[in-house]
Amino acid sequence: MAPVILSSDKTSLSVFSGDKKAWPVYLTIGNILKDVRRRVSEHATILIGYLPVSKLECFQKKTRSVAGYRLFHYAMSLLLRPLVDAGRQGKTMVCADGFVHRVHPILAAYVADFPEQCLVGCNKESHCPRCLVQSQNRGDIEECACRSMVDTLKTLRRM
Repeated sequence: MAPVILSSDKTSLSVFSGDKKAWPVYLTIGNILKDVRRRVSEHATILIGYLPVSKLECFQKKTRSVAGYRLFHYAMSLLLRPLVDAGRQGKTMVCADGFVHRVHPILAAYVADFPEQCLVGCNKESHCPRCLVQSQNRGDIEECACRSMVDTLKTLRRM
């Protein structure tokens, strides 16, 4: 098994001329030492694609953000489809020891800033990712019902 680490950060593509943006998505594997993985000169991280960033002006204002979430997740599912297939069936690869092994790459971590963590986790930035308390009531309630995985999956299927 090979732990896969993805990372992304919305990036401006143009300077002083417009507002073109994209999400570059990078991939590395977890069995590379962290100090090696962080050095650009080691080429331990590769760019696997760019996700689109659109203003989605064809949608009404109240549905625009949901359409943006859907676009992100759909584009990410297309980009990662080969990784999912390789994780299920495995891929024959030559490893660092020089031998050929069957490797199953599995997503282990997704590195992102807070807004992108919320986007990836299907959570609004102003809401708690763990419980159902409304943003205006945070700190007032001693205990609140936690989110359930079943409800999250139902919500994702509705989208």
